[in-house]
Amino acid sequence: MTTYATDSQGKFIPATQRPDGTWRKPRRVRDGYIPQEEVPLYESKGKLFAQKPALPPGMSPEMAQKMKEKREQEQRIRQQREAAEAARRSAQNAQHQTPGLLILHSDSGNKHQQNQSQQQRQQNAKPSKPKKKAAELPDVLLEQRQRDEQKQARQLQQNQKTAKSQQTKSQQLDDATKTFNDLSLSNSNSLGGEASEGHTDLSKKLRKLRKKIREIEIIEERLRVSDGPRPDKDQIEKAKRKPEILKEIEELEKTIPN
Repeated sequence: MTTYATDSQGKFIPATQRPDGTWRKPRRVRDGYIPQEEVPLYESKGKLFAQKPALPPGMSPEMAQKMKEKREQEQRIRQQREAAEAARRSAQNAQHQTPGLLILHSDSGNKHQQNQSQQQRQQNAKPSKPKKKAAELPDVLLEQRQRDEQKQARQLQQNQKTAKSQQTKSQQLDDATKTFNDLSLSNSNSLGGEASEGHTDLSKKLRKLRKKIREIEIIEERLRVSDGPRPDKDQIEKAKRKPEILKEIEELEKTIPN
C-alpha cells in the first residue's frame, strides 16, 4: 500500500527515488482519494458464485465426506439389487422358454408364471359340484352373427325374387302396350295412306303454282322499270297467264284443308 505523510495542509505522498537515481516529486492527496492500484477489481456474479465454498455454512469437511460415502454405498446396493432381479428374471425366462421360440418382451416370463400359479390355486381349490358348461361369450356372439347373416341372406333372396317378378310384370305390360301401339299405328296408316298421298300431291302442285306467280311478279317489275334487261317473248307469254294461275290456286286452296 502507498505510504501517506501528513503535514499542516493535509495528506501527501512523499518523494521517492527511481531506480535510475532520480527523484519523484511529492504529490498532494485529497481526503477520500484511493490510488488506482488499491481499487478492488470487478468480479462477475458467476465468478463470485464459483468462489463460494462447496459445503454449506457450518458443515465440516469430515461430515460431508461421510455423507458422500453413504450415498455411494446406497447406490451400489441398489445397483446390486437391480442386477440380481434381472438375473432372476432371465433365469425364469430360460426355464419356461420353448426351443425355437423368440421372446420379444422380458415381462412375458412373469406373466406366464402368474398364469401358472393361478391355475395351480384353482386346481388345489375344493372341488365343487359339476355344472353345465355355459357357452362362452365369443361363441354366443359368433352364433348370433351367423343367425343375422342367414337372416340377411334370406331377406336379400326374397327381395331379389320380388324385384324379378315386378320386372317381369313390367316387361309384359310394356310388350302389350307396344303391340297395341303398333296395331293402332298400322290401322291409322292403312286408313289414311291414300288421303295423305293425295294431300301431298295437291300441296306440291300448289307450291309450284305459287312459285310461278312469284316469277311473273318479277317479270312485271322488270317491265315497269325502264333500266335493265328487257324480258323476252317467252317471259311475256308467261306473264299473260297470271289470271289463270291465280284462279287455279284459289281452287286448290279450297280443296286442300288447312
